[in-house]
Amino acid sequence: MAMLSGDKWMKAALQADQGDFFDNNLMPVSFPMIMVEYGTIDNYIAANPTGHKEDRTKVKAVVYGLSFARSAREIARSLKMPVAEAQQIIDNFLGAAYDFAAWRENVKMAAVDPSKRDMLVSPFGRRFQSEIVTSKNFADVQREALAFLPQATASDICLTTGIRINKPLQRQGYHIFNIVHDALMIEGPEDRAEEIGKYVAAELQETGRMVFGNDVPFLADYSIGDSWADLS
Repeated sequence: MAMLSGDKWMKAALQADQGDFFDNNLMPVSFPMIMVEYGTIDNYIAANPTGHKEDRTKVKAVVYGLSFARSAREIARSLKMPVAEAQQIIDNFLGAAYDFAAWRENVKMAAVDPSKRDMLVSPFGRRFQSEIVTSKNFADVQREALAFLPQATASDICLTTGIRINKPLQRQGYHIFNIVHDALMIEGPEDRAEEIGKYVAAELQETGRMVFGNDVPFLADYSIGDSWADLS
């Protein structure tokens, strides 16, 4: 979302030297009273680890919820928190990421204005499609458009990586058996699983760089298990 919107604050907050995006950047923005009371986020974590865990969950739910175009009401319901609190976190976040906020408004306009639909094309060339816009589905189409660009792009980064590494993996006795949105599921011998995990993570990062350049570091991780249920 940072790269698609060109938001300067988000790009800066996601740099490697900024540390954890949620703790170091979003928590102080989303909960400004934490900084007033504790001075630093580290002081807050040390003094109130349980509260920190709960607040971090709320912030992550808001950010990921926005990528799926979820409303404050939907986010609040999933976390069993007041709608007003969810809306306040959203407002605080968008107040800092104002380029991202403006981009979201432009996406919503493009979703219902055929003359602006060229904005709704992903870096992979996928074009947003919707049914005819009516007064009844107006808001739904806008939400679909908001989710389309980040979700389609993340999915295609994963899919493109899978295509690139499929044959090299097969030559080493491994194969991709499933792709779920932004995750690759791979089967193969246990003795080289760690090596393969590092290889796949590096290739996912490389695809991100191929699409967006180096303005924001793309991160990827891996886990190993005997079954899908074991993977984190």
